Amino acid sequence: MTNLPRVSVINLGCPKNRVDAEIILAELAQAGFPITGDATDAQAVIVNTCAFLEEAIEESAQVIETQQERRRRGEIETLLVTGCLPQRQPRELVGRFPWVDAFLGLDQIPEIPGLLRENPHPGQVLVSATPCWNPGREYPRLLSTPSHYAYLRLTEGCSNCCSYCTIPMIRGPLRLRRTEDILKEAGDLVTLGIKELILIAQDTAAHPELSTILKGLERTDGLRWIRLLYAHPAHLEEKILEQMAASDKVLNYIDMPIQHLADSVLERMNRNVGADRTERLVKKARSLDPDFALRTTVIVGFPAETEEEFEVLLEGLKRLRFTHLGIFVYSQEEGTDAAEMGNQVPWEVKKERAERLVDLAAKLQAEETERLKGTHQEAVVDFAKEASEDCVTCVGRLWNDAPEIDRVVEIEGPGVNQGCFGKVEITGGRNDRIFARWIESI
Repeated sequence: MTNLPRVSVINLGCPKNRVDAEIILAELAQAGFPITGDATDAQAVIVNTCAFLEEAIEESAQVIETQQERRRRGEIETLLVTGCLPQRQPRELVGRFPWVDAFLGLDQIPEIPGLLRENPHPGQVLVSATPCWNPGREYPRLLSTPSHYAYLRLTEGCSNCCSYCTIPMIRGPLRLRRTEDILKEAGDLVTLGIKELILIAQDTAAHPELSTILKGLERTDGLRWIRLLYAHPAHLEEKILEQMAASDKVLNYIDMPIQHLADSVLERMNRNVGADRTERLVKKARSLDPDFALRTTVIVGFPAETEEEFEVLLEGLKRLRFTHLGIFVYSQEEGTDAAEMGNQVPWEVKKERAERLVDLAAKLQAEETERLKGTHQEAVVDFAKEASEDCVTCVGRLWNDAPEIDRVVEIEGPGVNQGCFGKVEITGGRNDRIFARWIESI
């Protein structure tokens, strides 16, 4: 165990990647490697990459380039690149980054401690063609989130095969985690002090035992909030919404990426769902609770998208009034069916349409903030911002906001600490920021 290098993991991308990075950190810690959160203090650096879109590839490449230059200058001894980018472009990376010691795919995550002990030489490529790794209870995590919330993965990979999406080719087909493993991990996380679990997957609704998982989580003592992300509308059942509305712990919050509302576009996207099902799910949620929080993402400028199809999307979003709206400009990704489609929409048109959706999202958010003003809402404190003798200003979230992707709330009140749950009074807001006053802990 002596003379092992200090290791830092730089994580990029989505919460699924964060879970992978937390498994890497735990594997290293169990093997005796000292861990540092500061890459400049490390002797070995691992860059856990994202490669979902070209924009993410370039962000990953910039981080690798920075660390490669440090490796070239001798500031670090070993540089490993893991995750989605090696999985998507295993051979192209060797020539571009000659000072990287090894490129590892998803299946090779368990091999990282052994590889660091071997002190590898630059240029190794260790990537399975189709990943099959599906970590169970034998892989603990070293959490990188604030001490009161954590992500809980239900599945790995995806078999939906949307025509624009690179995920199946990067992360492989759908693999289900066993329900007992999921619930065991949840219990372990609660033992560590976790109060909020955020359920993630490429498609959480694809797990056939989602209802059983939610019931098991609700029975977990010490858990306050359960939040559901990434539920494909083709697989989300109304009974899940009913179960959520009847629960004391599962929040009336769901992330349901719809991508579009014109059936012709949805068909070209190979989404296997029509806009009518999406509308039924939204109406069902709002009938159960008028304040049911609905998050979605849409893609604008998909190949051959006409102005009429875009107007269907725009008017549908005005009508459905999602609580949170994420907007992606279509990216022509190599290897996807959509990349080979004709009638690619010009950038100027995509940009103009995206701006119209951004304006709509801002308008809807401003109206929602005004509606909330003066109401009392449940909130959690994520971290303290500043303090005076009689007042602490903290940054947290309302119950209907997920971390990192939704709004934040600035809370004023005496003695409010990180991880506290309580009632707040909404006093105002601006853009994606809510202002509130602490009333009481709950």
